[in-house]
Amino acid sequence: MRRWRRRHGLAAADVRPTSVVPPGGRDLADALVHHLDLEDAAQAFGTSYALNGEGLDVCLGDLDDTVAAVRGERPDTRLTRQVALAWGEANQQRYNGLGCGDPLTGLASIQHVQFQVAALYRIAGDGWLADDDLARTHAIMVVELPVVRGDVPTGFARLEAALRRASAADLITGVVPECALVAELNPRRLGGVVRRAPDLDRRLTGVVADLDCRMVLSPSQGRCRAWYERLPGTAVAASQLIDELAR
Repeated sequence: MRRWRRRHGLAAADVRPTSVVPPGGRDLADALVHHLDLEDAAQAFGTSYALNGEGLDVCLGDLDDTVAAVRGERPDTRLTRQVALAWGEANQQRYNGLGCGDPLTGLASIQHVQFQVAALYRIAGDGWLADDDLARTHAIMVVELPVVRGDVPTGFARLEAALRRASAADLITGVVPECALVAELNPRRLGGVVRRAPDLDRRLTGVVADLDCRMVLSPSQGRCRAWYERLPGTAVAASQLIDELAR
């Protein structure tokens, strides 16, 4: 907290000693303290949370904490509305752009996974699979990447996150080649449909170990985790599972 005050030239009285400005609220806090254009700051604040895959509740919670730290009060209705609208617009644009694969990382979209899973249930229902119990034969593999550090500049943070996803996708297809379609479930989670096998746990452990070694070379470092979710009994339940994993 003291480092943040020195960086922005804030006196101790400018920030409540019991409050901490969230990493995503630093630019907005700076605008509040120095009486800069709050509309632009609110737009940037809401947009950044949407692009990072954070929910509206997290976004508004950090807005509350940021304003409380600087002014010792809750944000007014106008500021809250500006942040919420910016989050909504950016989130809609991000959703609209998920229909195609990411040209930078090569990752498929969540819509691709939903389509693949729906087709799998349809094929099983039509009797084209030797074993139509998908809960026993298939699973959704999930790999979760660590958070990019909050002090990394926004442009570099997005690039670092994209490079992490690309590296993870490359590793997954190498270690688990039957996962032909690796998709971005959210900015930190990758997933794909795999056939269940006795050695799946061992290979997921290998993916995490190799990814952790790669993360050491990135500015933000951090550790990864991976798991799999067995497919439920119906296509509707599977679609709901994928939506849940994407949150």
